[in-house]
Amino acid sequence: MEQTHRYPKRIRFWSIALVVCLIGLMIGACNTVDKLTGKEDVVVPTLATLTDLQTAQYLTQVAPPEGFATVAFPGIDDNLRTTVYSHVVISVMFDGAYSEPTADDPANIQSTMRVEIWNDDFNVARQVRIEFLGNVFSGDASNLDVVRLSNNFYMLNPNGVCITDPAKIRDIATLQAAQLLGGVNLAQPTGRPNELVNGYKSWQYGFTPSQMNYPSIQTTNAIDILTGELWVAPEYNVVVSYKVEMNVYQATLLFGNRPVTGRIVFQYDVDDIGIPPSISVPNGC
Repeated sequence: MEQTHRYPKRIRFWSIALVVCLIGLMIGACNTVDKLTGKEDVVVPTLATLTDLQTAQYLTQVAPPEGFATVAFPGIDDNLRTTVYSHVVISVMFDGAYSEPTADDPANIQSTMRVEIWNDDFNVARQVRIEFLGNVFSGDASNLDVVRLSNNFYMLNPNGVCITDPAKIRDIATLQAAQLLGGVNLAQPTGRPNELVNGYKSWQYGFTPSQMNYPSIQTTNAIDILTGELWVAPEYNVVVSYKVEMNVYQATLLFGNRPVTGRIVFQYDVDDIGIPPSISVPNGC
């Protein structure tokens, strides 16, 4: 699927795009029979065919549980805190070029960003690790490893200096996936049978670009939504996997500071739900 949309200068987080096809069970037309009472015609529904019954049985088998006929996750990590413990991995990949290249810039650039978040809401503990390859997403920023233990914050900078000032590192320590990726306001089942995704029984949902809250992208130009998927685990009422692929034009991405044009893929995965992570003060602090 490919759709083009134009958005205001600042496109907020919140972001794919499968066109959802709902399989409908056909109900037979009605026939009339002769008068049974001599006063009124009686309408008798057409008997269900074997194909109808098989289709109905299939839909029942692949349908998500009650209460999940549609889903909404305006923030892609909505409800994750209710699981208390979790591990999130965000991968972002870009392939394209700088929109305003300098003489030193290569014709083609590739860049990646990986974010890992360990959540322990029981102990109010958190670890956020951000790694960059290339400068498209980082704006020349360094890799970061930040820990929160209750109201104490720790970050070891690239020079090996431990920073504990909450004002300097709180925003990274409390970073949420939705701040980077956005979410989906409405999604419907695709009719695909459930699968184990990241170890959890999950159903696939589709959505239109108009129902997306887009990722952290700044652009005044069109964005082409190419493909994507959303997998939900009803047992926990959370998204366990989300993927969006799009083309961007003269866009500044995430923490980047230069506009680029090319293809970008956002991938979000959750695992270790309910498993307490090991979070401690970084070595050197």
